Amino acid sequence: MLQPEEVIGDLRENGSLWEAGPGLVGLRGPVAELMRNLDRQIEALSRLETDDEWRPPAAVSFETLERAEYFASFPQWLSTASHLSGDESVLSGIAASDAPARAARNAVGRPETVLPPAVCYNTYAALAGSVVDAPVVMTAQGTCWRHEGDKLAALERGWAFTMREIVCVGAERDVRGLLDRGVSHADTLARELGLETELGVASDPFFAPTSRGRAALQRIKGLKHELVLNMSNGRPLAIASFNDHERFFGEAFDITLVNGGAASSGCVAFGLERWLLAVLVTHGTNPDNWPAIAAWSGASTE
Repeated sequence: MLQPEEVIGDLRENGSLWEAGPGLVGLRGPVAELMRNLDRQIEALSRLETDDEWRPPAAVSFETLERAEYFASFPQWLSTASHLSGDESVLSGIAASDAPARAARNAVGRPETVLPPAVCYNTYAALAGSVVDAPVVMTAQGTCWRHEGDKLAALERGWAFTMREIVCVGAERDVRGLLDRGVSHADTLARELGLETELGVASDPFFAPTSRGRAALQRIKGLKHELVLNMSNGRPLAIASFNDHERFFGEAFDITLVNGGAASSGCVAFGLERWLLAVLVTHGTNPDNWPAIAAWSGASTE
């Protein structure tokens, strides 16, 4: 197994990977095709659960995250979207500046929306106030943003990264069924790719002192599991997560069952760049050594 730093160094050297900034990665050539193939396989895996594909908005509102108690839980990740002032004098000054990039940066207005830290927040907002008479199972993919400061690392911890989620909103048994099947499907795909992974109990990095107890409770109740590849540098690489939210989002967004109780929810999440890195550290950067994954259909679930 290669060190992740060795993989990234090779990709930079041959021009397959470049960065617009810390944690902002571009790909081209065979490694981009490998990423597309992995994308197709994970999409095929999601189709084992649902054909209900959603295309969520490219941003999420501050109010949605407030309702989800995001600011008490994960404010350390927040990235926002803004735009330049519409004032003609400001825009003229930028256009005429000898340093327009700096002038534009200084003229950016107040943020009006948030770059999504996960795909599923917009799901709960879309279902807010509804009554669920049958489980809602959807899948969606999008670019997610989490700024992890000095932990940012190409493909491993991106500021922006690609996430595919399968979300279930319904009764507790519906959620548990999705998560159990998700573990089986993800493990099958990992084995098909020659990845040596293990499933472990995990917890989210809750921030505020009042929220840190949630992490302990999450572990005790086994509400979050991760499929992990242990890299040769000793760092664990979580390539998929299986999250039982219980009735938290149902209560927060007033999503109810026909009996009047709050709906349960859960999601299976795949970080595509991390799957790419897992394949590269396992099999190297020479395309001749990569597993033949294009034919995998997700049919094997033993």
